[in-house]
Amino acid sequence: MSASTPPCYITGADDHLLANLFMLLDAVAEHEPAIDLKICDFGFSPPVARFFGRMGWLLPKPAFLAGKDHPWYAKAAMADYLPGDTVAERGFVWIDADIIPLAPFNDGVARTAADLRQTGRSAALCPDDCGYSLSAFIEAWRGRDRDVAPFAEQLAARGIAGDQAYLNTGFIICVDPAFAQAWRDLVLKQHVWLLFEQNSFNSLAYEAPGRVAVLDTAEWNAHGSLLDDVDASGGGAARFVHATSAGDRHVDGELTVGVQGMSRKMNLKLFVREDLRTRQLGHLERFMNRHADALIETGVLR
Repeated sequence: MSASTPPCYITGADDHLLANLFMLLDAVAEHEPAIDLKICDFGFSPPVARFFGRMGWLLPKPAFLAGKDHPWYAKAAMADYLPGDTVAERGFVWIDADIIPLAPFNDGVARTAADLRQTGRSAALCPDDCGYSLSAFIEAWRGRDRDVAPFAEQLAARGIAGDQAYLNTGFIICVDPAFAQAWRDLVLKQHVWLLFEQNSFNSLAYEAPGRVAVLDTAEWNAHGSLLDDVDASGGGAARFVHATSAGDRHVDGELTVGVQGMSRKMNLKLFVREDLRTRQLGHLERFMNRHADALIETGVLR
């Protein structure tokens, strides 16, 4: 893949993050109109699936995920939503549904993907803003009486010391189908526990030296305290901003939104920072106005 050849871009969710998906789709269309962002179906209701299918964006849920209803099982199987040899031939970029771009990004992504291939690495992603090492992450959550024993067991089984940076899977560039399959297989064996898909990714990422490239979180997945310094106009370093953040930097809530007299109650995950939140809501409004007829005709809005 050359620097001018874009990888496949995917995201995914269920109805819970529908409003944020609309924001992401509009923001990608603004900054990279040539990109065809596909959406992995983690369990959409029939009207939402009809809408995304009508728009040509929907990637149906693989049959082997039947009975695996937690969305993180589907997230770990993201590569299986793609046709044929897509991962091997093009690679893919995963963007969490509650992320929006602030500026163009495809050229940088293509260069990074090409570099991964040249250096024999599987994927690239960012450290979590929390700044934890793997061991520190386990101790922090163990202190909150959360189920992190499986993570400690994974690291021990692979001989991973635990001093490496804890990685965030909100934004991933992957060029290695074998790595994507190994992540899926590891996650599908597990019960639901704290961040089990993200923790499992960390275990596999550090299993072999040099398997992943570490990106600049402030540029590719700005969240948490890094949001404080983001230029909301897109003129700064941040290409993507991620709503899910520790430290009271995002809020969740339901809001009834609509267009042309039709509406729907949706959950919204919004930035606390007013200028970033204004960008999100602007993307939501533009998306719904642009696609109002299809949203109404497919039953998403009623």
